[in-house]
Amino acid sequence: MQEDRHDPSVAPPPPAADPFAAYPDDLAARRSRWPVVFGAISLVIAVCGFCVQGFGALGAVFNQQMMAMAGLEVSPPPRIVQVVGGVQAAILATLGIVLVIGSVQLMRRRPAGARLVLAWAVARLVMVVVGLGLAVLTLKPQVEWQVTMTGEIRESLRAKGMKEEQLPPLQDAAAIERQSIWMLAGASGAFAIWPFTMALVLTGRRSRAEIAQWSLPPA
Repeated sequence: MQEDRHDPSVAPPPPAADPFAAYPDDLAARRSRWPVVFGAISLVIAVCGFCVQGFGALGAVFNQQMMAMAGLEVSPPPRIVQVVGGVQAAILATLGIVLVIGSVQLMRRRPAGARLVLAWAVARLVMVVVGLGLAVLTLKPQVEWQVTMTGEIRESLRAKGMKEEQLPPLQDAAAIERQSIWMLAGASGAFAIWPFTMALVLTGRRSRAEIAQWSLPPA
């Protein structure tokens, strides 16, 4: 006997999925990824910044010795440049350690991590302003030292038999000062981008609400 194709007891096949339908957006899951994303970026910035500031501190204090190792006799940086550069680099390197710890804790969704990163962001923005002021304060002796050092390097290379056309060009103090001002303005703006971003992220209403849930026991 032929089976009735319209038998109501037989369930109809499920409708085919629409290949052009949009994927469902799990908003809660998407939001919860921000600690890992921002924490990982902060960690990379912290490690790179710590290395740069460490080398900067060594360069500010031991510049003359480092140049001597290359066979060049130059005058040491002005005392104010050494002190300001060394202290500033030490402070920024310390802030880098704070950011490393805070970033790791932020990726682990610990409230202490959010507090550390926010404290770093505020302190780093303050250091941007302080650093800009100190750079302006030490700009003139820094430029004068660069001009003097270039002349000394030329003399050292000339004494080693280097041809005149191969020597580094003489530096113009006014040109260096103008270029330094533009570089200071650009660097200050660049250094302020990430701490400002993290301050906005961590003080946002949704972020604060989620951070508050991290310390609660699981339901």
